[in-house]
Amino acid sequence: MPANNPNSPTDKALDRFEEFLKREIADPSLAEQIPSGAHLFHGSYNDAALTRANLKLSSKILLGMALGFVEEAPLLMIYEYLPGRQKIIDLSSEKQKHKVRSLFETFEEQSHRDITLNLDTLQAA
Repeated sequence: MPANNPNSPTDKALDRFEEFLKREIADPSLAEQIPSGAHLFHGSYNDAALTRANLKLSSKILLGMALGFVEEAPLLMIYEYLPGRQKIIDLSSEKQKHKVRSLFETFEEQSHRDITLNLDTLQAA
């Protein structure tokens, strides 16, 4: 089994989650804002790579929820905006869900037009 890579987004996220849990156990402040079953992602003002990686992962999960192969659940980012200061950001707002639905509707309409055009071309031949 390969050794852990402390620079991988997964290892960084796990380290930050561990720190978050320790702080919340000592002084609960954000935990009550996190619904049961939520997908949690970490972001930080001083780690753009981790933030980008987790935003990319959350986008894939949101897409999976729209397609129906990932169970619907809140997507939340625990974002450290100052050293030791965090806030919860909703990554699966209704606005985001609407954007994903619109993307699929546009894809579906374009696919239908393309297939119809191909069928019409075959029939004309």
